Amino acid sequence: MKRILHTSVIQNVTSTVSKINSMAKQTPEIKTVDISYRNKIFSIEYFFRQGLKETILLLHGLGGAKENYYEACKSDALADHTLIFFDNPGTGNSTCYDDFVLNVDDLTAISSLFIQQLNLSNFILCGTSMGGLTTLLYLKNAGRANVKAYINIEGNLLPEDCIFSSKVIAYDFETFAKTVFPKTILDMKAKGNTGYHIIANNLELNTNVRSYYNYSFQTVEYSATGELLKQFIALRIPKLFIYGQENNSLSYIPELINQGVNVKEISNSNHFIFYDNPKELYEVIGDFANQLK
Repeated sequence: MKRILHTSVIQNVTSTVSKINSMAKQTPEIKTVDISYRNKIFSIEYFFRQGLKETILLLHGLGGAKENYYEACKSDALADHTLIFFDNPGTGNSTCYDDFVLNVDDLTAISSLFIQQLNLSNFILCGTSMGGLTTLLYLKNAGRANVKAYINIEGNLLPEDCIFSSKVIAYDFETFAKTVFPKTILDMKAKGNTGYHIIANNLELNTNVRSYYNYSFQTVEYSATGELLKQFIALRIPKLFIYGQENNSLSYIPELINQGVNVKEISNSNHFIFYDNPKELYEVIGDFANQLK
């Protein structure tokens, strides 16, 4: 006997399948793009995860890597969004030249070229720690027209944000490489905190020590002026500041709130929120992205 399905049943099944497909989390691809900068070719490695809604570009901080954000690809809250995160030169598999010193200004320029190469526009820009600095410099220099909204995850705004870079600049490179850098790793591993442990491993396995050293100086210089905080507050696009619960004593949080900035605290987390509490972090980012018009 043949069974005849009622039209409404077929429509309901089709609708359900469509919703499931729209929420399916795709596996990110590892890609590379070649960027010409100051007569050098930089091969930049990045994760790319296609989505249906917003495009979110996340920039990592000092001692970080594109893998910092891999859990975002597993988040139901971000399942419908395109996600992109790349390795800075001196981290992971992106090109790093021993005879070619880069600073934060160079990182900003390379980030801008990366955005141009991928032809990104009307996207959500997100920076963590030193990535907060490079993203703000990008917005200041040329990038405002391309960016739909901005997220700062404990990015550099004032000197108090130079948690690691401030420990670098007092030393010559040889002393730093032989003594300070190894001690930094040991100190991180001594903390009872998930994020610190994973970043310590990244420093050992995935970070060029010379690059870490060089990037620290401008990170401290830019953070010392107070201009980054003013720029962030003055941004006339949807913006969000995220911080870890254990860092709720950051001095400028009350000012951000008083100035009407959208501020969110992530529970049970320190500076490396993307490892300490990725579920809550990406739910907050997803809520922010979904409210954009």
